[in-house]
Amino acid sequence: MNAIGRACAIGALVLAVVTIATWDRGDEQASADEPSALPADDFGDGAQLFRAKGCAACHDGPDSTSRFVDFPSLADAPSWAGDRRSGLTAQEYVAESIREPNAFISPAWIGGGPTTAMPDLGLTEAEITAIVDYLLATSD
Repeated sequence: MNAIGRACAIGALVLAVVTIATWDRGDEQASADEPSALPADDFGDGAQLFRAKGCAACHDGPDSTSRFVDFPSLADAPSWAGDRRSGLTAQEYVAESIREPNAFISPAWIGGGPTTAMPDLGLTEAEITAIVDYLLATSD
């Protein structure tokens, strides 16, 4: 599959995941222009958000394996996130990477893949915080 085909495939995958997440919340009035959000009581479940928002489609997580190998693995983020960018804590770095993915290109990015940039998933600050907490949780 060529690069354009892969980009279209990943775009369709992310759109499908976001659509399903919106549909699953039972909001029949949700529009395509409205950022998808889960009910407030689901913000604490970063693992669920990681899957529902499409992150797990491209990135390995602490308890998931992605479909692609071209994107940085987030499975062991606590071991490297605090050292990735000078002046940023692990939480700040991971949140920035979600909020503004082009602010700093991860050295784990190997290029290629079905897309050349991380999509804007329209996450709320509460959703970003829940995903960051999930990715940086340690299993002590």
